[in-house]
Amino acid sequence: METDGGARMQSWIHVLEWRATTRPDVPALIDDRGTRLTYAELLAVVERRAGGWARAGVVPGDVVAVVARNSADFFVHCFALMRAGAVPALVNWRLSAGELKDLFDLLQPVAVAADAEFAAPHDLPLRVRVGGGPLPEGWRDGDALDAPAPARPVERLRGDAVLALVHSSGTTGRPKAVPLRHGALITSVAAFALEIGDQVAGSRHLQLMPLFHLGGLGQALQVFLTAGTLVVPTAFRPAEAIDTVERERVQFFTAGPSIVDMLVAEVRGREHAPDLSSLVEIAYGSAPIPPSSLEAALATFGCRFRQIYGNTESQSMISLLAPEDHQPDNPHLATAGRISFGWEAVVVDPGGRPVPTGAAGELLIRGDCLFHGYWNAPDTTAEAFTSDGWYRTGDIARIDADRYLTILDRATDMIITGEENVYPAEVEAVLARHPGIAEAAVVGRPDARWGEAVHAVVVPAKGQTPTAEAVIAFARERLAHFKCPRSVEFTAELPRTTTGKVLKRELRGRTTTR
Repeated sequence: METDGGARMQSWIHVLEWRATTRPDVPALIDDRGTRLTYAELLAVVERRAGGWARAGVVPGDVVAVVARNSADFFVHCFALMRAGAVPALVNWRLSAGELKDLFDLLQPVAVAADAEFAAPHDLPLRVRVGGGPLPEGWRDGDALDAPAPARPVERLRGDAVLALVHSSGTTGRPKAVPLRHGALITSVAAFALEIGDQVAGSRHLQLMPLFHLGGLGQALQVFLTAGTLVVPTAFRPAEAIDTVERERVQFFTAGPSIVDMLVAEVRGREHAPDLSSLVEIAYGSAPIPPSSLEAALATFGCRFRQIYGNTESQSMISLLAPEDHQPDNPHLATAGRISFGWEAVVVDPGGRPVPTGAAGELLIRGDCLFHGYWNAPDTTAEAFTSDGWYRTGDIARIDADRYLTILDRATDMIITGEENVYPAEVEAVLARHPGIAEAAVVGRPDARWGEAVHAVVVPAKGQTPTAEAVIAFARERLAHFKCPRSVEFTAELPRTTTGKVLKRELRGRTTTR
């Protein structure tokens, strides 16, 4: 993809320098900790902080873990570490002590930059030893890490260099880390900005997604590439998010469908309607949006909607569902949109053979933005690719004649009951139409006769008390019987990741202990 010259020059530090030169006075970052930085000010503090990290003993190639909530300082440290040639590892601050230990065993960070609230419970020191000496406390008192810029020339940052490490637990629970690369993220973010078209210098963006996930980080990098202004709350609270949209005249934000539902409920629950007329577009990912939710969101926000399908390994959007497809009765609404430019995609059967158009199978992808492999995990990397370079997404999907991609489920979530394959997403879509159900998740439950049985975990709608018998009967009117739940469990809420995805592994664990 890149020439050697492009590989030398493509980096996010170059992007930051470019924006500090061309748009120095545009506000880059505003957070609720009192920080406001223009692009010129952001570059200046990044240079000073990079010098501080270098003076403290961090050298090119070192991994430094960042365990912190969203803030302007999160970006300052990450950019400073990149500038110093180090690799920031963006850590989910919700991890337990055991999970954090497993992750650190994999990453082997030489230093940790942590919010104080996370350092103490996990025994993460704000002062850590680097190169035999104490590192100044830099997270809460950033000036302690300020120093002249490091001697290492920025030109040595290449497009194929690692930008940051982002981790996931995968389906096994063991941590995996994906090295994100400067050039791939510049390419993918530029392509998305071009797709949208009307994000310009000074456009106002709200950061709701956590920055330790690619979904959140990618949105932020897109803002910097287009010289926009990013408003960064420390945490997501529906009321504060709506107030921020109104106060800051926010035009764009990205969220999961469940977050969109919470924001709709917040607006509709207010005595006086907020002024949300500044909104231009809401992008969402992690799952399709149900027609009922979309209808409510369109009426509430009155702006465009766009769905993004991708994964951390792709470092990019694999497909997009355009705003014109976002009508409640549009047949493509349940899809993930059309395959994006720069990607090859094929659906295969368990033997690796392409299936007919419209048939279900595992989605494989190839493209220039695809990651090169997991961090320090050659065996896991080998398992993730076919012999001819296709990445196994693990998603069960189909692609129709118009190249619309539909994600049916994760391969690991598929239920096999009596030799029949059941895709939980299909069952969940039917249950979502039940008037007494707010949301539902479907998993497989061990069954002596059938191997697995379909089990539904249901959150009742407000004021509703559906019975298990009524839920099962509703499904049987609309689905083949082998796809219908054989048991139903009611709960106040579904366990979710920070990006809003339902933790199916946790739900499956519940079924084996009952």
